[in-house]
Amino acid sequence: MHFLNPLYLIALAAAAIPIILHLLNLRKTRVIEFSTLSFLKELQKSRIRKLKLKQWLLLALRTLIIVFVVLAFTRPALRSGLGFLPGTTAKTSVVIVLDNSFSMLVSDEHGQLLKQARQKAAELVDLMEAGDEAALVLTTEAEKGHDFTAALNALRGEIEDVEPSFAHGDYRQALTAAGALLAQSDNFNKEVYILTDRQRSQYVLDDGTQQPLFDAGVRVFVLPVGDGDAGNTAVVEAAPQNAIYERGKPVEVRAALRNLSETPMRGSIVSVFLGGERVAQQTVDVEAGGFEQVDFTVIPKQTGWIDGFVELEDDRLPEDNRRYFGFFIPEQLDVLLGPAGGRDARLISLALNPAADDPETPQSFRIDALDRGALLSANLSRYQVAVLFGAKGLSDAFIQRLASWVRDGGRVLLFPDADGDVAAWSNTLLPQLGIPAPAGTTGSPTGGSSFVSFGEVDFDHPLFANVFMESGMQEKPEIESPRLYYSVRLRGDERARQVISTRAGDGFLLDARVGEGRALVFAVSPDLAWSDFPFKGVFVPLMNRGLFYLAARDDNALAMTVGATAEITVPKTVPGEGLFELRGPEGAVQRIVPKTLPSGLVFPVESPSVPGVYTLASGDQVLRSIAVNTDPVESDLARADAELREQFFSRLGITNITELGTDVNVRQAVAEVRFGVELWKYMLLLALLCALLEMLVARDVKQSKIEIE
Repeated sequence: MHFLNPLYLIALAAAAIPIILHLLNLRKTRVIEFSTLSFLKELQKSRIRKLKLKQWLLLALRTLIIVFVVLAFTRPALRSGLGFLPGTTAKTSVVIVLDNSFSMLVSDEHGQLLKQARQKAAELVDLMEAGDEAALVLTTEAEKGHDFTAALNALRGEIEDVEPSFAHGDYRQALTAAGALLAQSDNFNKEVYILTDRQRSQYVLDDGTQQPLFDAGVRVFVLPVGDGDAGNTAVVEAAPQNAIYERGKPVEVRAALRNLSETPMRGSIVSVFLGGERVAQQTVDVEAGGFEQVDFTVIPKQTGWIDGFVELEDDRLPEDNRRYFGFFIPEQLDVLLGPAGGRDARLISLALNPAADDPETPQSFRIDALDRGALLSANLSRYQVAVLFGAKGLSDAFIQRLASWVRDGGRVLLFPDADGDVAAWSNTLLPQLGIPAPAGTTGSPTGGSSFVSFGEVDFDHPLFANVFMESGMQEKPEIESPRLYYSVRLRGDERARQVISTRAGDGFLLDARVGEGRALVFAVSPDLAWSDFPFKGVFVPLMNRGLFYLAARDDNALAMTVGATAEITVPKTVPGEGLFELRGPEGAVQRIVPKTLPSGLVFPVESPSVPGVYTLASGDQVLRSIAVNTDPVESDLARADAELREQFFSRLGITNITELGTDVNVRQAVAEVRFGVELWKYMLLLALLCALLEMLVARDVKQSKIEIE
């Protein structure tokens, strides 16, 4: 027997009150013998003995009245499989844990698994009686607040309205929420029903959890749905591979496919879409249980943020056959160039905008060429890249401001001074940026017959991606080397990658990471007195790609999983009126308020519910793109075996568990094990019965006392 309100047992002490009163009323009387009454003694003794028995019975009845009333308040309950106490079934608290992740959209011979689960959940509600309470916990919304309800019709409607979610279900969190609900319930019967497809990924506790969630008296029922083949194929990765994105240039997209079935996938079509238009496709074979990477080359037609996805032809679970990605192609880069006026600056301007005088030709760069005075007061935050020629005449304050800007995320392209005086450039500017000081110079800026050529070239660097035609006749492409008459002897280190080296082993081009920013450093000035580099075929593409490479920051869409949260930082001040929106698929719009930090504006993005490409925007300006996809673990439909399920529940401290078959009648199976009887009504009935008997006995005792006296 259990007591649902055990604290009331303290009131049993009140049962001592009748006993105490009885003892206080016992008085010893003085006996005076009368000879004339001696013949009545025997008769009096007999009546007194009967009176005492009635008094003891009266004491017992009064005590039992108090005991039964107190027990009624403590709500005693017992379990009985015989059902011999009809009409007294204990109130029940029920938590229905329903898996609504998108793996439940699979169908078998009985129909869609989610529909089957909803039907079984409705049957559970039909088993409940007046006074029972229930709560519905969805595995994809386990962290949502839950409460019990006694409105069973409303609960039926809630179950009927359950929609599939693209988020990954979390059984542990759902059961934790169920345990928290049941801990607040005073009802004797406490039950948890888990409606599940027994997906293996749901029964894994990687963190070594040992967490008892329920009391031993809580009954847990597992109602599985779905049987048979659990095979599936899915696109588990999709991402662009470029480090540089330019107008009209190829973009490499890599997709990964996983065959999660026991049969091979043959001749399936995989396609790439950009802006909703199919731009590439391939047929792919993936072995059973295998993993296959597929590479595509696409050429986007627009600039700005490009949204795309990789799609596999339909199978039994189409929801994981599409994976989204995004990238950014700048329409124009804002470039600061200075000090302007020299031949070196004119050659760079010509290389970047060869048709600057033709308004009909689209320009990739918007160049501000500033003289030395204007350069020193320039607002660096207005530009994506700064191109600087030497350091002579640059104040210490400007160099420190430049270094701070680069460390905070700025990008800079550096050339030495055209006049050959590189002392300030080598000893002041480069060290301020954390770039190794050069080991002097080689050659002469006045020209001559001696020169240095290119040595090693790091063709794996992003600057050379998709620049050279592939050829099976040679292992590496060839670059026509310029003649370097005069050059600074640059040195690379762990932070400054030596992209191009000279035959002497010095660096011709360094790629240096400077805090959050980046710098490309050339060993020669773009001046014909230093080299014939501006006349070589590699010069123009290297200048153009160099600026695009430097400007590339967060060019790929931020990757998120459905149901996850993230924070997006926009490091620079954004224009507009401070109204920011998160724009999702199918026109969904959500106002979003950023936090202002020294690093910039931080935008909290919470739990997108639908896969797709989202954009963070202010008016017409898109600040960031977000590719939201499903969790790949949800694509694995393999079912957990009995051992894994037992281990999972054991580690959560769940021992009182019953697993039913997929074809078991829910009503019958639950009725066979559901038994809980409360006795408080019987306690009150006994208390009333004792009260009636007490009235009868008390009246008889009173009459007996009158007769004796």
